Amino acid sequence: KKPDHLVTVFAGVDREAVDAARAQMVPFPPSSPSMALFKDGELVHMLERHHIEGRPAEMISENLKGAYNEYC
Repeated sequence: KKPDHLVTVFAGVDREAVDAARAQMVPFPPSSPSMALFKDGELVHMLERHHIEGRPAEMISENLKGAYNEYC
């Protein structure tokens, strides 16, 4: 399985892109860093700052792989 689109936006770099991305992540408040998984334009999984900071990359990766396998 491969995603149709991969998008990265960086707060403080492209305000318009960040605002557009955050609008798609409602009801989650703005959080940087954050990661979101969408399926058919619908937000299906969200990792906010408190899910990312202080956690090893392997744990974050396993979370994202699990969500991808569940929803995609």
